[in-house]
Amino acid sequence: MTTAAENVNRIVAYDGDCPMCTSTVGMLIRLKLLKPAQTRGIHELDRADFDTVYAAGIRNQLVVIDPVTREARAGTDGLLWILRENTGNHWSIRLLALPGLRDLLRWGYRIISYNRRIISPPRRQIVCDCEPEVTLARRLWLILPTLVLTILITAGFGAAVFRGWKLGDARSGALFMEVAAGSGWVAMVVASLGLPKEKRIDYLGHLVVTMFVGVLVLVPASLVAPLVPRLGLIALDCLSVLASFSLMFSMQRRRIAALAISSRWLWAWVVALVVGFSVTTYLTFWQVLP
Repeated sequence: MTTAAENVNRIVAYDGDCPMCTSTVGMLIRLKLLKPAQTRGIHELDRADFDTVYAAGIRNQLVVIDPVTREARAGTDGLLWILRENTGNHWSIRLLALPGLRDLLRWGYRIISYNRRIISPPRRQIVCDCEPEVTLARRLWLILPTLVLTILITAGFGAAVFRGWKLGDARSGALFMEVAAGSGWVAMVVASLGLPKEKRIDYLGHLVVTMFVGVLVLVPASLVAPLVPRLGLIALDCLSVLASFSLMFSMQRRRIAALAISSRWLWAWVVALVVGFSVTTYLTFWQVLP
């Protein structure tokens, strides 16, 4: 699907304050699915186009507009609309437009789009005409599936560590890692009750996304555990945990800035994770300590 876009009448209007949105549009341009002339950040639109895309739902999803006919389509329906024309109705676009697949694509996109400030927050707190319309249900669309995946990956890493380090069976390792890694996060969830009401669910969303990205770093070490000698696996696991923590620290620092809350929340998060892991480790292995 590398056919160059020939028609520039239709325009993709998107949230220009969203890092994920700008990078996705840039990727579509690099793949020659869109031309630069076919893309507009919301702040680049003239008044007529802005009014059209705003009425079509630009706050929550990208909008494709035909400036001549004033027709507008939002989300994946709009994206398929312009890509169908740009690619000469490529077979893959026809496939994605089939009933069922189209509905699944629409559902997945909405989860991402409504939660884009959580998935990819700006580097500063902003309020603009494209701020998503947040509800508790829409936040939970993102939080609950992501949390389930995080728990499963964490358990898998714990099982691999216990087997590879010869500390015990896989079930014990999974339980240990869930408690050791999760206790600090739970403490921060409880602490978040002290935040203003309007920031609590967003803070929880940021925590869950940070957790998920952090545990993804541990996946390679979990997969290669059966193939690596014990000493090598210990070193690999320790390096993976350090890399994971460093990435999560960077993410939390940016997200706390985006939420416009005190940096003390960052350091409280660090202390909660370190204390939770240390206490769980001590209580688990105290009988073998001198």
